[in-house]
Amino acid sequence: MLVNHSKILSIQLNSFVRRVDNKQQVLALVSQHQCTLKRIRRSQNWLLSGSESQLTSLIPLLTELQLSWVNQAIVKGLPKPKVDFQQLITSHPEMTLNKLIAQTGCSLAEARIAFDLAEDFSD
Repeated sequence: MLVNHSKILSIQLNSFVRRVDNKQQVLALVSQHQCTLKRIRRSQNWLLSGSESQLTSLIPLLTELQLSWVNQAIVKGLPKPKVDFQQLITSHPEMTLNKLIAQTGCSLAEARIAFDLAEDFSD
């Protein structure tokens, strides 16, 4: 199922009703942004579904409602952006290992491999 040329993502929200003061307000906010929030069978867990852009647009509004745990769940569920480390290193020769990790969120091992490939060090 595609919406705005992006896949529908589903984020599980554990103990949703217990952790939210006004469920109806959150449901209305979610539906205004063309997302869905549905209960998973008879459990206390709920499922928030929407495209990446729809879910991203919800983050600042949920912050206003002081629902940071929902924001964290959305951020965890969003796909990680793809970064060409080699191109970034070659376009910024002053780039250090720590700067690369801070800017891209990659691991130390990924950053070291990127530097080796960018500097043509091979085994």
